[in-house]
Amino acid sequence: MPVLPITVISGFTNAGKSTVVQQLQANVPNLKVAAIDGGSDHSTLRAQLAEISESGQYDYLLIELADVSEPMEFPDILSADTDGNVCDSVEIDTMVTVVDAENFLDDFQSIDELRDRGLARDDNDDRDVVRVLIDQIEFANVILVNKTDLVSDDISGQIRSVLQRLNPEARVMSISHGNVSPHEVIRTQRFQRAWAAGTDAWQTMLSSDEMSEVDEYGISSFVYRARRPFHPQRFWDFWMESEHAPNILRSKGYFWLATKHEMSGFWSHAGQVLAAEPGGAWWAETPRAEWPTDDPELLAELDSVWDEVWGDRRQELLIIGQDLNTAAATNALNQCLLTDSELHVGPHGWKQLTDPFGDWNKHHDCDGAHDHEG
Repeated sequence: MPVLPITVISGFTNAGKSTVVQQLQANVPNLKVAAIDGGSDHSTLRAQLAEISESGQYDYLLIELADVSEPMEFPDILSADTDGNVCDSVEIDTMVTVVDAENFLDDFQSIDELRDRGLARDDNDDRDVVRVLIDQIEFANVILVNKTDLVSDDISGQIRSVLQRLNPEARVMSISHGNVSPHEVIRTQRFQRAWAAGTDAWQTMLSSDEMSEVDEYGISSFVYRARRPFHPQRFWDFWMESEHAPNILRSKGYFWLATKHEMSGFWSHAGQVLAAEPGGAWWAETPRAEWPTDDPELLAELDSVWDEVWGDRRQELLIIGQDLNTAAATNALNQCLLTDSELHVGPHGWKQLTDPFGDWNKHHDCDGAHDHEG
């Protein structure tokens, strides 16, 4: 039985996903195209996929995900099938995200949670609006900036520029009224399983030493690196009080706090929402004899970042800004690092430093602690 290719379409509320689906379904020549609602019930979705693929009536399938869905979950939904062989009968061809040009910039700077807007999945859903936007944007092969007829050319261009920085590997396009050429989103073969497994654009950008050129909208990006720990209070104050922080649109990566010497931190910031979470023990905390020998990519990565004194401990943050003075921001971040005299005190003394980031040990299970380096 032929494998049924799928285009998965996500997008925040009112972005126009349904209109895109309807336009595509009506205007794809020489293909019988089915469309279904992804919903939130994974078992029902898999059953629908199996039924459609087994019917043999269609050449292609469009799946519209819920407004607050995280599209990165979708490949796992297929691979987690236990009811039948859905994975063998369907395959993802393209991941598409639709963006609302009229509201994107405001939503990106919002501090609202989904429940503030009545969009939460349940009472335990405490996700931020901007987090959902970022997840949908960064896990896309094609990004459609819809409703561009409702904004100026300058705003439309600025949005496209921001999106291209957030996901440099995606094709970013402006559309109106949900109209998109079918060949841009159907049978593109843009989706790759290896990419979905974690080798996403930001990790690729982290491995680069190049600083991007500033474009016509003032958007630029660079990677901040250092091999000494941050003073927790000064790093906190940089984001809360510095003149540079408001010009940083997105930052993401690994960081090292002096008070948490044994444990790496994972930093993720978008708009006005910041998240600093434990990322697992640094590999320097594990004797080399206990390192895995069956993962040459991991070992090569560790060799590339290893320091004789600090091991893999490091600051490695991708920073995307608008009208950001990169040199001044870099200098300000350098001022957050421990001074020579503070460094000389050593890890035991560092634990006495003021730390507004709280106690990571209370909510972190160190089993599988090295996953962040994979």
